[in-house]
Amino acid sequence: MGSAHPHAPSLHILSNPGPSRAALLQWYDGVHAARGMPWRKPYQHSWGTEEKAQRAYEVWVSEIMLQQTQVATVIPYYNRWMERFPTIRDLAASDIDTVNSLWKGLGYYSRAARLLSGAQKAVKEFGGRLPDNAQDMESKIPGIGRYSAGAICSIAYNQCVPVLDGNVHRLMSRLLALHASPKAKQTLDVLWAGASAFVKDADRPGDVNQALIELGSTVCKVRDPACLSCPLRPWCAAYEHQEREGKEDKGTKDAAPSAGHAVPDIEELCTLCEPLPAGSPVTAYPMKAEKKKAREELDIVNVIEWRRHAAGERWFLLVRRPEGGLLAGLHEFPTAPNVPVTSSTSAHIEIADSLLTALLVSPPPAPSSATPSDGQAARRANPPSSTRSPGPLRVAKIVPAGDVLHIFSHIRKTYRVQWVVLEGGSSDDPPALVQELDFAAFGAALPKTSKGKARGKSRTRPPETPAGAARTVAQWVREGAVADSNIGTGVMKIWRQVRALWNKKSDGGGDSGSEEQSH
Repeated sequence: MGSAHPHAPSLHILSNPGPSRAALLQWYDGVHAARGMPWRKPYQHSWGTEEKAQRAYEVWVSEIMLQQTQVATVIPYYNRWMERFPTIRDLAASDIDTVNSLWKGLGYYSRAARLLSGAQKAVKEFGGRLPDNAQDMESKIPGIGRYSAGAICSIAYNQCVPVLDGNVHRLMSRLLALHASPKAKQTLDVLWAGASAFVKDADRPGDVNQALIELGSTVCKVRDPACLSCPLRPWCAAYEHQEREGKEDKGTKDAAPSAGHAVPDIEELCTLCEPLPAGSPVTAYPMKAEKKKAREELDIVNVIEWRRHAAGERWFLLVRRPEGGLLAGLHEFPTAPNVPVTSSTSAHIEIADSLLTALLVSPPPAPSSATPSDGQAARRANPPSSTRSPGPLRVAKIVPAGDVLHIFSHIRKTYRVQWVVLEGGSSDDPPALVQELDFAAFGAALPKTSKGKARGKSRTRPPETPAGAARTVAQWVREGAVADSNIGTGVMKIWRQVRALWNKKSDGGGDSGSEEQSH
């Protein structure tokens, strides 16, 4: 098996982008409206400062939503967002609960939190406008990196700055026939330089950038690229290499290599590219990155229910996550994160007890030492009855509800669920909750590692509440309102699984928890 042809570093430089840029824009003019993206609007040189700032806000929202999310999914979310927050000031005046409620189902919730904090900073420090240049936007607005700053400033402010998202990375790697480690600094420097060449001194830099993104998304795809429909095919080094090697394989010698592909002296060879097998297609570019294995984590999730008596109205306890980090500001069932997989069922009961102690003003006595597998013993100790006096608050039962698997981009999370039922109390209202939660108690509840340290304390720090944000950290929610609360996809899976357990019990399946995993 041969290797890729030797070549000079100049193969990876766009020395004369004018003709290819003209062909790209001609193509884009015919397709820019095809997918019905409401955030795509032509730049108007007559726009004043306020109109440009409004466009910057609209583009910013769309770009953040489009991260890791398909266009067709984003469009209805974008429309609802702009109806609720038509200007950056409207967004800045909101709170994380309202923002998350609009984001619900879109995933990667930290994006919504960054939009909110970025809007609040823009209003507070920049007069209600995003900065009008990419350098300031990237350095001063949280959640905006080089790509987003380039997209916003080129589209809204007509600034000649480049973009390099996943689509443009792939397109540029093929255009320049660059087969090198895709995340290495040298590789990214070459690709950013190519993207910069496309917009340098362009009259329509925003359209150039949107055209590159659109071309990468719809034509220069990961698999099955439509090379024959590509406006950049005449300048694509990967396509030329593929065609030339195909002719050589067939014994065709009538097409000599172009001067640009003449074999250079050994001192002038590119040292960045890795070898490729002879006859490699366009799809060999970019070089495949070594995929990092997602880390495995186990969380103990406690679906805590309270009812005055066995037949009473059902309430469930939700806790708000910290304002920063994974699933920022969303609600979840009280959870002990990242516990050792070797933790016992008795340790899980202790976790439930510690969480109740941290959450309730007057927690019940510690639950029976019976493990969830001893459900009958636990129920005999606390026999349910819809007719007897409710009595003091007590743990009626703790029932295992199985495992729920949820995959994040970097974590393979297993939620081990237990249903914790509280009954009784001195009031018809749910038990009073601690206003200032002792999050350290959450960490103290966790099983110890081999070094004797509790796991996950850093993950349960008290949330920082920005000005104007809702301050409720824990709350009781009626059964019918749980699904409509600001909960993420993983928590919704947990909720469905617990409800399936109840349905199984009502059908005569007994009180044992389901061990079936939800994917």
